[in-house]
Amino acid sequence: MKLVISTALLFVLAGAPAYAQDQEKDKPAQEQKKQEPAAKEHPQQQEQQKSQAEHQQKSQDQQQKQEQQKNESKQSEKERSDAARQQQQAAKQQQQAAHQQQQQVARQDHSNSQQAQRDGGNRSAHRISEQEFHQHFGHEHQFRVTRSDDRRFSYGGYYWVYNDPWPSGWAYTDDVYVDEIDGEYYLIDPVHPGIRLLIIIAD
Repeated sequence: MKLVISTALLFVLAGAPAYAQDQEKDKPAQEQKKQEPAAKEHPQQQEQQKSQAEHQQKSQDQQQKQEQQKNESKQSEKERSDAARQQQQAAKQQQQAAHQQQQQVARQDHSNSQQAQRDGGNRSAHRISEQEFHQHFGHEHQFRVTRSDDRRFSYGGYYWVYNDPWPSGWAYTDDVYVDEIDGEYYLIDPVHPGIRLLIIIAD
């Protein structure tokens, strides 16, 4: 009986280390199995984080691009506006310069015309005597001017010429008369007494 018990105890003691070794062998496998999902999950998280970072970077790049396009559009619009404003100012200045030049030319022409008329009147040897003037000229002796392209007409035994344009308000059917003012002869329309047309005796 003692022999049987000793044999059984020996068998149990001999089998225990083997069982312990088997458990030790199973632990790394179980731990490895437990760690494998974690290892698999870690690359997925990294991939997701990378994707999020790329998305954020793309979004930032797109925002920067849109902002740059807006700035370029504003700059281009400002340049067009400045160019249009400068063009308008240049056109306005040209118009003003042309208008001033026209006025200057008109004043010069008028001055030259008046001077020529005065000089022509002074050079003319034909002066109407006071007695003859009262007989044929003045307010009491009105007549109508026959229109002529060379601005000449005949009245009172004399040929007369005027250099200034025929007044716009005067009609050739209006009765006019010749008057002497400050040594110069003028044609006057009683309908428009405020306007005088300088005339001289033609040679």
